Amino acid sequence: MHSIATTAPSLQGSLAGVMPSAVVATRRAAPLTALRILGNALLIAALLCLNMAGTVGASIFFAILAVMVVLSPEAAYKSLAICYLGLLINNVFVPKSLVWTPGRIALPFLALLRFGIDLAVYRLHPFSRLSYVSLLVFAFVMALCSILSGWYTQIALLKIVYFVAFATTVLAGTAVLRHRRADLGEWFVSLILAAALLGIIAIAINEDNNFRPIRADEFGKVYGTFFNGAFVHPNAHAVYGTMFVTFLGLLWLLSTYRQRWLVLPIMACWAAFIVWSASRTALVACAAALALTVFYAKPLRNRLGWRLRPAAKRRTLVGLLALAVVVGMFWDISTGNALGKAISSFIVKGSVSTTDYSQRFSVDRILSSRKGLIDYSWQNFLKNPLTGIGFGVSKTEAFERSATYFTAPSEKGFLPTAILEEGGVLGATAFVIFLGCFSWDLFRQRNVPGLIAFLVFVVTNLGEVTMFAPGGAGSFAWIMVGAAMLLSDRCWTPPTVRVPAPAGIPQGRT
Repeated sequence: MHSIATTAPSLQGSLAGVMPSAVVATRRAAPLTALRILGNALLIAALLCLNMAGTVGASIFFAILAVMVVLSPEAAYKSLAICYLGLLINNVFVPKSLVWTPGRIALPFLALLRFGIDLAVYRLHPFSRLSYVSLLVFAFVMALCSILSGWYTQIALLKIVYFVAFATTVLAGTAVLRHRRADLGEWFVSLILAAALLGIIAIAINEDNNFRPIRADEFGKVYGTFFNGAFVHPNAHAVYGTMFVTFLGLLWLLSTYRQRWLVLPIMACWAAFIVWSASRTALVACAAALALTVFYAKPLRNRLGWRLRPAAKRRTLVGLLALAVVVGMFWDISTGNALGKAISSFIVKGSVSTTDYSQRFSVDRILSSRKGLIDYSWQNFLKNPLTGIGFGVSKTEAFERSATYFTAPSEKGFLPTAILEEGGVLGATAFVIFLGCFSWDLFRQRNVPGLIAFLVFVVTNLGEVTMFAPGGAGSFAWIMVGAAMLLSDRCWTPPTVRVPAPAGIPQGRT
């Protein structure tokens, strides 16, 4: 990726040659504007709600997204984000008509063509990096394992091609936008706000629990299993909600935007949605995001003198966390363990009556909703330990009935066992190398937001594997990782350039 740190000296030199002031700043921090954020959010929400008009509305929706791809690289990246946000938005607002299947498949390839042309125009070569090479190696190994397995090989290979194409689209788009010094931070805040507004509207119209309705009361209100809010499924909060909270938290703590406190109410809203959805994966992933962000809440300086100054010091954040724990403990004592029971019920996804913590938090009870999938993946791995069963496929009857070249969903509940099941030892080894190379590349670039967002994305896959599924929630997560990588260029403050005073004028005077 084209790092801003590598372009700093030339930019500073050009400014120093044309500006007479004694101190030249290379970039001014842009403010976040409340009215602009709200206006963009309403526009995004209205665009998504075009789908309420059925096939005609969806056709107009995808036509607009296609035009956006053509307009500019910035609009193309926004188009992808809107599309894959809409993919899992509540069907009340975005019913998935027949247009959605070809539309969401074709749009990334159109964007890839767009970004490919941009790369050629700007003479960028981002794909020589070790991170992308390791991605291709992982894809090649998984393709080889899928061929040797012989289980729905054509579908496995198609999924590999789609995964690599989508990841390439995001990485190419990120490279182009960083080269253009595009600023999409405020726009992504608007996107997150748009989804929050749809969640609030869903609550207001009693459509926030419409996932798998299970019963109706005497007033006719239908209740579902868990809160799904803005999305079609409660578990969507594990990826979407987590990436929202992570991005907003990184923007608030690390960026140089002015008025970045505006993101805090939106972040609190999504934190509440996550708790209501009872998504334990989201809870774990947000905790990981918090830990990583606190770890990086310290001033950094790169070799060119660029500085990263967090909005709050690490000891301040740790102190606030400690204070929250103490307040929670006193509240729990004063309310007769009400808070403890609520937390326990959230963790085990059920009522808690026992006071025996060994039974309350037993591994079997905590993993009960995923244990079947984990055991099934492990058994398939043991039968095919070297090459696995193939990329993105499954040996369940449901998969065999529904597997086509356009839709072949397979549910995998735990990343380590899933990658062992699909690629065996060979695929798992290639995947670990890819994780290490991708993380190291971001670390070496000092791309702190990108690194944290990527690692948090990996953590979300411990509850449900989406990383290799660009046809689902994984697509949006990759887009948000790219958005976090772009955010890095708004986190580093360039050094000042002191221009020598003209002859005859003492230093420090004008």
